[in-house]
Amino acid sequence: MDKYQEIFGDKSRILVVFAHPDDAEIMAGGTISRLTADGKTVRVVKMTSGENGSRQNEITRKDLKDTRVNEDEEAMNIMGIKPEDNVYLDLGDGSVENDLSTIEKLAFQIRQFKPDIIITHNPENVIVHFAEGENWVNHRDHRHTGQSVVDAAYPYARDINFFPEQLKRDGVESHITKEFLFTDFYDHPDTIAIDVTDFMENKIKALSAHASQFDIDNARNAGEFIAMEEEGRRWEKFRHVVAD
Repeated sequence: MDKYQEIFGDKSRILVVFAHPDDAEIMAGGTISRLTADGKTVRVVKMTSGENGSRQNEITRKDLKDTRVNEDEEAMNIMGIKPEDNVYLDLGDGSVENDLSTIEKLAFQIRQFKPDIIITHNPENVIVHFAEGENWVNHRDHRHTGQSVVDAAYPYARDINFFPEQLKRDGVESHITKEFLFTDFYDHPDTIAIDVTDFMENKIKALSAHASQFDIDNARNAGEFIAMEEEGRRWEKFRHVVAD
């Protein structure tokens, strides 16, 4: 059942793109921890700094942004992400658009980092179906992030007449990425599972670093909810797509 070796065995560079700080930990924290422990190079791009992610506590956007970035840097360190591969695009929490400006920024990341596979949000569904009676809204930032990542991979990062000024920078060149793992797909025919049992405590530790959003109990509950238990093991699930 574990698809880790099948998916990642021949890959060395993995690009992870999520909308907000803590999305990576919730959706793929076990997988990311397993990848870095396996010696893979992982870059995590956050579209926003999560500065509007406060429900009841009165705090300015600037103060919350500073807090969340500091928390996120600690979480990335826990998961083994190097500082140079921890990227914030700072597009504005709740303001991610599927437009050329966004696609341009993501095309640059793909051209510079040259990933073998990209992990990102479900780009399709407005409502995510998890299980019978359990559904949630696929955040607008999440949908637009997923859509923009796919658009950036094809054709914008590949074709040299798109954003040609990027290609004048050292190490930035046309790059093709055909393989994706999308989060928030649980009953799609292409859904696969990655065994993260041995990395659950690291996932929860990283998630709990986001103290403005989670206490330790909530971090554990959120981490374990997504990393479902089956046959005594914990699994993170993704839709695996190879798109020529």
